[in-house]
Amino acid sequence: MKKEYDNNAQFGIGLMIVFMACILVAAISSAVIIQAVEKLAQQTQHTAKDANKESATKMLILNVWVEDNYDDYLFMIEYQSMGKEVNPADVDWILSCTDNGNFYYRSGSLNSWISGPGSIWEVGQQPTSVTTLESGKMYFFGIDSGTNDNVGGAHCGPNWIDARGITANFMINMPDGGVTTQILKVTDLTIGASVT
Repeated sequence: MKKEYDNNAQFGIGLMIVFMACILVAAISSAVIIQAVEKLAQQTQHTAKDANKESATKMLILNVWVEDNYDDYLFMIEYQSMGKEVNPADVDWILSCTDNGNFYYRSGSLNSWISGPGSIWEVGQQPTSVTTLESGKMYFFGIDSGTNDNVGGAHCGPNWIDARGITANFMINMPDGGVTTQILKVTDLTIGASVT
């Protein structure tokens, strides 16, 4: 009697192994794709949150004047926020300029004007310092130029930049990350003259 072999079973088992391997590869690939999509979505949410913070609170510089013809500027600003009030002490400014390769800067907060009638006050009100900035309101504040090492100096002040024919850079940094910049150029040293 002759034995017969059935080769069909071998093909079936091989095909089943290949099929299971394909399912396993598909499951791993889909898990990797889902993880990548979740990570991308989280990064997008963080970026949107940061951008919203920066755009939601900002300071507009409406005008700048020569406060004295030596070292003081007077600014008119408008605070814009999505309902959040901020303390002027938490808002920082930096005044900087470069002359003959030397970099000078002075920094402070909105309520740190030494020689003015008030640190920061609402437009239309008497010059007394305010404790919170409210959205949509306009304020005056002044700054003394000089440097952090020489606060009595005139570096980057109206007289200094006019005499040298240079400009100064002014930056306001909000507590939530919003930044406003302005280039200051003095063409007239008369007290009350507008700075362009």
